[in-house]
Amino acid sequence: MTEFNCRTKDVTQLNEQIHRIRIVPEDHRLFDFKGGQYIILHMPDGKKVPLSIASAPEERSFLELHVRLVDGHSLAQEMINLFEGTAEYTLEGAYGGCYLNDSTRNLVIIAGGTGFSPMKSMIESAFAQKVERQIELYLGAQVTDDLYQHDLIIQWEKDNGNFSYTPVVSGDDDSWQGATGFPHESAMNCSDKELIEKDYYISGSEPMVMAVYNALREKGVNKSQIHSDMLNIKREKGEID
Repeated sequence: MTEFNCRTKDVTQLNEQIHRIRIVPEDHRLFDFKGGQYIILHMPDGKKVPLSIASAPEERSFLELHVRLVDGHSLAQEMINLFEGTAEYTLEGAYGGCYLNDSTRNLVIIAGGTGFSPMKSMIESAFAQKVERQIELYLGAQVTDDLYQHDLIIQWEKDNGNFSYTPVVSGDDDSWQGATGFPHESAMNCSDKELIEKDYYISGSEPMVMAVYNALREKGVNKSQIHSDMLNIKREKGEID
């Protein structure tokens, strides 16, 4: 894979925890990738950190990443410090096989937290390519403040007739009037016949991805219609079929 030197264009805090980083390669020439893929960040101490690409490949002026700062997660703070500094750093990529296929089936995208990042890239790329398949996004959060690009997604829904958005809140939030529980529960609220005729893309923590995968398989969805880098890793290890 290609390695390339980069500098930070800007860092923007999207909510209390999540930072958006936009970067540009040293020669201002972006590499080719597909919506849904990720890069590897080379840290000064030698650590190599995978980070999902949040911008669409059709966006050629910068590369966007999302980093979530969590108490006790020192690596995230180290990454923010690196991005906010003036030094050059190295990225490697692109990696990952969870990107939009050429199926004609409608799409269901289920994401939680910063798992939204690669799905943002995929969705924006689908818009740029004028993909006509119906795209349903089910985005999970514990509280409404965790829906960190809610307004952007609302605008997508207004601008694209083939796109629908269902935010789902799982925690106690008295101000929330929308769907509650887990995002895949809302996504699966349809007939079994309709369920097995769609393609599914999942992004989030390992327990979340596996819970969604198992729920879909129990309903009869073919494994070839369920996509996630986490699932690809487990398939390579022989942990799932």
